[in-house]
Amino acid sequence: MSMPNKPITWFNGFIGVGYRYHDIYMNVFPIFEDKMYAFKLWKKTIDWWSDDQIKLRFIEAASTYWFILYGGSEYKNDNTGFVKNVPISENYRRFKKGYEQKAILRFGIYKVNKKRKREKEDDGEFDLELLKKSKSVYDIKFLQYSDLVSASIERQCIQKVWGNANA
Repeated sequence: MSMPNKPITWFNGFIGVGYRYHDIYMNVFPIFEDKMYAFKLWKKTIDWWSDDQIKLRFIEAASTYWFILYGGSEYKNDNTGFVKNVPISENYRRFKKGYEQKAILRFGIYKVNKKRKREKEDDGEFDLELLKKSKSVYDIKFLQYSDLVSASIERQCIQKVWGNANA
C-alpha cells in the first residue's frame, strides 16, 4: 500500500495515554474527556486505517516519552496522526515489557463521576470508559529520541509539535 502523499496533521488534543492488561492482548488507548468527540474522531480517522498499516511509536527521552500513532488511509481524504508527550509510568513500563508484538488500540473516556464525587468515595471521582471500536496494531516500536534520524516521521513530528525539542 502506498501512503497518501498528504502530510500528516498531528493531533494532540487528548489528555493522556492509558493501558489495560486484562485482555488476551494489552490495550493502549488515547484518553479523551468527551465521549461524542472521541467517537466522531475515531470514525473520521482510525476507523479508515488498515490494521497492518497502523504505526505505534514510543519515543523515550529522560523521564518522558512521546506517544506517536499514525496510519493514514487511501480511502479517506484525511491523514491525521496522534501525538502526546507523557511521563514514563509503571503502566507504560508494564506495557513495554509485556505487549507481545501486538496491541489493541481503542479510545478511552475519562470523566468525572458526579455520584462518586458527592459521596466522596475513596476510589476516586473519575470513571474510565473504553469505546467498543478497536483496531489491532502490529507495528509497535520503542525508540530513544537520541537515536532518531532527522528525516524520520517521528523526529519531524516531535520537532513540529514542540518546535526544536531538545530531548
